[in-house]
Amino acid sequence: MSARSHTSTATTGVVAAAVLSSLLFAGCALLDLLPWLRGPAPYPPEWQWAYRSPLLWPTAGAALALALGPLLLAASGAAPLVRRPHAAARALVAAAVVLGAVLPLALLAREPAGALRTLLARTVSFSSTSYHTVAISEDARDPRRFVRRHAELLPRLAVTAKHAATHPPGPVLLFRAAVAACERSPALTEALLGAAGVRGGDFAPPLTRPARAGALLGALTLGLLAALTAWPLAELARQLGFSPLAAGRLALLWALLPGPSLIAPRLDAAIALPVVGFTALLAATGRRRGPVVLVATGIGAGTCAGAALWLSYGAAVFLAIAAAAVLAAAAAAGPSDAARWRRLAGLTVAVAVALFLAFGVPALLGGAPLRAMRAALAIHREAFTVPRRYALWLLFDPVDFAALVGVSLAVLAAWRVVTDGAAALRGRAVSAADRCGLAFASGLAALVLSGTTRGEVGRIWIPLMPFALLLALRPGDAERPALTSLIGSLVALSTATVAAAWNL
Repeated sequence: MSARSHTSTATTGVVAAAVLSSLLFAGCALLDLLPWLRGPAPYPPEWQWAYRSPLLWPTAGAALALALGPLLLAASGAAPLVRRPHAAARALVAAAVVLGAVLPLALLAREPAGALRTLLARTVSFSSTSYHTVAISEDARDPRRFVRRHAELLPRLAVTAKHAATHPPGPVLLFRAAVAACERSPALTEALLGAAGVRGGDFAPPLTRPARAGALLGALTLGLLAALTAWPLAELARQLGFSPLAAGRLALLWALLPGPSLIAPRLDAAIALPVVGFTALLAATGRRRGPVVLVATGIGAGTCAGAALWLSYGAAVFLAIAAAAVLAAAAAAGPSDAARWRRLAGLTVAVAVALFLAFGVPALLGGAPLRAMRAALAIHREAFTVPRRYALWLLFDPVDFAALVGVSLAVLAAWRVVTDGAAALRGRAVSAADRCGLAFASGLAALVLSGTTRGEVGRIWIPLMPFALLLALRPGDAERPALTSLIGSLVALSTATVAAAWNL
């Protein structure tokens, strides 16, 4: 492995291109000079984010939260923190989790109804998500019966609750659990509704006060899960050669990304936690440890993968891309590297555990998980894939992903693909981070070419955005607090711009 490859940093030219691209995107988005940046055509059948006119700027609190990220990144280079890198890294990850939980709510405060009431309204809307709609219906009152009948319920849900009809039982059960918790605790119900400013007497069924409070509790839980992604992301970065401080900076950048910060409720962002957790644990299986620890780590990775598959069938693609990236990173040390077989063994255990949790457990409960998956994917294909043109989204899926991951990061990632790919083709040694990034880029390209997702990828592919961070920034980049602070400022600018101009 070459030291230069391992610590390579972005050049002045590509950083300047990232700055210029971010400023151009901000201007075009705010003035709507290029409407196709929002998507090529409105729904149905294609997709386009709505333009806000007049612009709805983030509140002062949200602006302060957005500014806090770059300030913390700049301050992370202070000498006392550099002398205690592990403690400083833990503080950065903790700050990333807090910021990742608070910033989305601060950004929602720009809505006329306020943050919590807006989040509540979106969650109970059958057209926005529909998971809560199904959760408070008679179909889901008994969770075990819901799992058993899931496959047979899907054709009807395809008409009344499209989002729930294209997902596994997990999202509905999460909201069912939240509603049940509020039904058991009137104090929790009143605290949640009071915080949201929902007053008055009882509501008519099914939207009772506990049902409304459960909607808010479930949505807040998803937000917390999304914020916690910073923790396994930092661990994964360390596995790939980032120093503790550099990994902490990467985690803090996750909290600022437009997609995870702006799209609420945050189911897709919450799926990033088990996907990245699976990846970090799979990478950890390459360490020189005994067989018991290897199996335990593999079981942990499989549990994360199984949780992701309970929330989204599409998570299988994300997990496959992540696994390929980890195995590619293991190959960086050479063909005789023993870490490769350990990772393969860990992957085998993880896949077995994930398949058991995702399909074995529902089958043991009397369900038909494979039939449900085929039906859900068929519903998604018929409703959201077939009506949209393949060639059109071959172009616009990458545009949407770049806009909601942050234009500056997209520019850096594209530059990395070109430079690292050229180095690999010339037979030069590349680092684990380089190989991981190239494998991720290849997986993302294959996903785009497959045409299975046409539109809304800035939301649906949020679980892949942590890997886009790893592709865009290498260990040498993240060692530079000034550079990460600049990138953080550009990402924050993109988030503020999209918040003001687009209705996500």
